[in-house]
Amino acid sequence: MTVAEPINKVNLERLTNGIYAFTMTLMIRNIQLPAAGVFDNAVSAVAYIDTTISAALDFIGAFLILGMFWLFYYQMFHRMKTFDYRFLYIHLLSLMVVVFVPFTEAFTSGDGYSFTDILFQFNYLALAVLLAYAWYYACRARPSLLVPELTDAEASFLQKKFLVPVAVAVLGVVILVFGLPFYDILYLLPFVILAIFFRHYPGVQEDAA
Repeated sequence: MTVAEPINKVNLERLTNGIYAFTMTLMIRNIQLPAAGVFDNAVSAVAYIDTTISAALDFIGAFLILGMFWLFYYQMFHRMKTFDYRFLYIHLLSLMVVVFVPFTEAFTSGDGYSFTDILFQFNYLALAVLLAYAWYYACRARPSLLVPELTDAEASFLQKKFLVPVAVAVLGVVILVFGLPFYDILYLLPFVILAIFFRHYPGVQEDAA
């Protein structure tokens, strides 16, 4: 029987860091430079500024979301001693989905909501599902991948934490499909939930003031 060789953690972490850094940088291309003569009159200038502000806000929101996923994977990898090939395939799929973010984010409309906004929201949902599934697979199917000092309470805490983006992404799809208000706050909603309910890991006491 052939034993599968372990996956080097350092190499996978470097690949992850590189793809996230490249993707987060690439999104700035969705903010268009002004064309020649765009500021010839006040109407054109105001229209350009309005469009640019909307594109900049979309960039900031998508940048924060990718930063959140990068941090989640950092926390996940910190609690794993090695990877197997199935985990690697799951993670490579998630990295492929990450690379699609600049493309789907470019379709978001800065003025109101449109069907094209759902493309980005489904991209967000795919990232969230793959994150939660990767940790579920490591904890339930292959606990040997995890560091021995990881407690059941901490593993469960992280599983719930990684489900927050899934819930927010599903909520975003529902809001867009039914044309409900408050879509813009979804960029910040996961950070609010994490700050309120997931500030401290199990067994970690808050420092005394």
